[in-house]
Amino acid sequence: MKFDELSREWWDPEGKLGALHRINPLRFSYFKEKMEGLEGKRVLDIGCGGGILAEAFAKGGAEVTGIDLSPLSIDVAREHARESGLTIEYRVQSVEELVEEGGALYDGVLCSEVLEHVDDLDALLKSAAALLKKGGHLLFGTINKTVRARFYAIFMAERVLGMVPPDTHQYEKFIRPSSLVAILRRRGVTVEEIKGMTYDILKGGFVVSDKTEVNYLGYGLKNG
Repeated sequence: MKFDELSREWWDPEGKLGALHRINPLRFSYFKEKMEGLEGKRVLDIGCGGGILAEAFAKGGAEVTGIDLSPLSIDVAREHARESGLTIEYRVQSVEELVEEGGALYDGVLCSEVLEHVDDLDALLKSAAALLKKGGHLLFGTINKTVRARFYAIFMAERVLGMVPPDTHQYEKFIRPSSLVAILRRRGVTVEEIKGMTYDILKGGFVVSDKTEVNYLGYGLKNG
């Protein structure tokens, strides 16, 4: 698996996955605000990787479960959580398998920087929605399917600047916001907001904006 090969890089802010560290404060702050606080809430992180976003939620007071198909990434996530003194349940498991188990539902389900990597987007979002409580938040961050996104997310980020490893992304899997909204609507989730996540040269970091041509994030609520 692609991310098995990168497992040693997860917690190196200057490494091949450094871009995730640079966007993490912004996406976490946005998601936390939309959930109106995290204390005591159950959150599922789908495609949690090495646990960068999961740990932020755990530190914020949420009860976090992280799932990923990469055993090596899960090993890294577990070890880093132990070193950080955090209690996070990590599993090598697909979201479909978690649905089959039944059990308690979640106040928030995270699909951040994972949707553009899956083969069956509808199946994943169907399962993600099934794991949400009524009124629960589905929180997402992904890449738009535009020529601009192809240039910046693949050509510039991968081949020129080396911000992410080569072949991390496939343009065919990028997702137009309208497509994501339609899929979620069919699965009983109403998208409430979509915002851009753009790099501000003057501020020297990523900011939430109205420019959704490349990266975007947002949230939806499970219909009750």
